[in-house]
Amino acid sequence: MANEKERNPNRNEDTGQYSAGYTPDDALDALRELGGTAGTAEVGEQMGCARRTAYNKLKELYETNRIDSREVGSSRLWMLIDDKE
Repeated sequence: MANEKERNPNRNEDTGQYSAGYTPDDALDALRELGGTAGTAEVGEQMGCARRTAYNKLKELYETNRIDSREVGSSRLWMLIDDKE
């Protein structure tokens, strides 16, 4: 029986294995929908995934210079980069 709280829709019911359910672009879209600046938990909630999954996708975006990030207290803030230059 599948868990009703399952967030990743890409679970193979026969094998129980998961395929990559979320992409960095999903995190980028969520960040845009949140106004361009948000914390990891907010992005995860917007994506419908775990905070850790959102963090991994946001970190990948940051490491490829697609978004910016900074620490605010003990949290991390993620920000869209103004690419209108």
